[in-house]
Amino acid sequence: EGRNGPSPLRGQAGGSDASMGDFVGTETSTLDRKGRCIVPAGFRRVLQGEPLYLRPSVRGAFLEGWPASAVTSDAAPRLGPTDVIAPEDDDQLYALIAAAVPVTPDSDGRVILPGELIAYAGLESELVFVGRRSFLEIWSKPAFAERMRQAMAAMAERQRAAAARAKGGAA
Repeated sequence: EGRNGPSPLRGQAGGSDASMGDFVGTETSTLDRKGRCIVPAGFRRVLQGEPLYLRPSVRGAFLEGWPASAVTSDAAPRLGPTDVIAPEDDDQLYALIAAAVPVTPDSDGRVILPGELIAYAGLESELVFVGRRSFLEIWSKPAFAERMRQAMAAMAERQRAAAARAKGGAA
């Protein structure tokens, strides 16, 4: 812990349990013909034995994985029998909750990815698990390499623009 509180790379996964860490880093895994893969050990430590809810991402052709505590927490909105649901809330419940599939790593860390999720993300034999602090992503290796290239190029451009603004503002 630093002078200003917790380190930005440590904290609460899903915002629910201070003893849990964040999903951080990028690790590879393989997908076998039966749809099994091993969740990397560091990510399993964050889960602390709880299920992982996988769902298709609405941001691209990859999967998102959320700890069960984040999906089922009391902070997650629930509808009562007399609640009127707005169309955007209805879409959110379908896309983010109804599409979620719970998987629990076995004693060897393996999970079985459902066929429809494998197809959605275009997963093949080589996978990449990507930490995103409160959740993780599962990508095909080639798709993630391209996304990382795009992210690095965008960050480099932002750095150049910031440096140019700072140089121009100093005059």
